[in-house]
Amino acid sequence: MQIHARTIDDFKTDRKGISPPLPVYLRILPIVFYLTIAAAILLNGLFVLRLSQADKDREASLARDKGIKAEIATATGERKAREKEAKKASDILAWLDSSRPLQPLLVAIARSIEPGSSLLSLRLDRPADNPTQIKFSIRLASDSARQLDLTLAKVADLRFRAFSPQQTVENGEFDYKATLIWQDSSARKNEKTAAEEAGS
Repeated sequence: MQIHARTIDDFKTDRKGISPPLPVYLRILPIVFYLTIAAAILLNGLFVLRLSQADKDREASLARDKGIKAEIATATGERKAREKEAKKASDILAWLDSSRPLQPLLVAIARSIEPGSSLLSLRLDRPADNPTQIKFSIRLASDSARQLDLTLAKVADLRFRAFSPQQTVENGEFDYKATLIWQDSSARKNEKTAAEEAGS
């Protein structure tokens, strides 16, 4: 079969300035692009996981801090309670150290009463805030003031000193009131020694 020759018009225009094809090394750019996208997705997933783990750690840390603060508050309350008890104990100890037993004083007063004299009333009041002071009140029925002097001498023998004495006599009854303060002999000796050293 024979093909008849015919004229075919070529409408293709000559295009000049067309860039040459990409070099071979630039062909890996799409691969790098897709790898970058995959890496970004992977890194975002890791970031979300680490963020959730950090949130859990933060909540655990806050719970731990709350527990520690509660323990500190409890310990502080217990310490304050113990300090309060220790203060009470030290106050009681100081009160006991500063107070003197009243029984020897009462025995000395009772033994100082001579035959022919009577002890009508006796009152000893010791204030809680100052146990070294004793409010002393005595009422005697006697023919002379000798009985009162003898009783006060016995009180002085126990190192009690009378301050602000008030004495009244009515119908042969002696009413005596004073504030008794116990004098520590060791303190007086120390004061005397210090005065002698200062004088020399």
